[in-house]
Amino acid sequence: MQLKIRRSQKSGLTGAIFVLDVMADLTEAEAELVKRYKLQKEMVYISDSSDQNAANLQAGNMKALGSLMMDKLTKRRFSMQDLINGQHLECKNLPELIETENQVHVACQNIRGYLDVARSFDGSEQVVEIEAA
Repeated sequence: MQLKIRRSQKSGLTGAIFVLDVMADLTEAEAELVKRYKLQKEMVYISDSSDQNAANLQAGNMKALGSLMMDKLTKRRFSMQDLINGQHLECKNLPELIETENQVHVACQNIRGYLDVARSFDGSEQVVEIEAA
C-alpha cells in the first residue's frame, strides 16, 4: 500500500487555506484483502471536533447528529474506502494540516497491520517463545 499525499494552498477570505489531497494506492492483492475482510468501512480519519460531535450524540445531544453529517460532507471523518477513492481536505492553518496528515498516516500504518494479519490466514503455524517471568 502506498499513501499518496499532495499539499497545496489557495487564498481564502481569511488568508491562506492549506489543501491536503490524500489517496491510498493498493495492490490488487491488498484490495482483495480489504474486500474479503470488509475493511472498507474502517475509519481512517476523525478530526477532534468530529470525535467530540460523536461523543455528544452518544450522550443524547441530537443537535450533534447534524454536526456529524456535516463532518462527513466536509471530510472531517472518512473511511478506508473514502481514502482509496481519494480525499481533498482544506485546513485553516498548518497545525491542522500536520495533525490531519499524521492521523491519516497512522491509520494507514494500522491498516497495513490488518493486511499483514489477513495474509497470515494460510494455515501456517507460528511458534512464539514465551520467556519466564
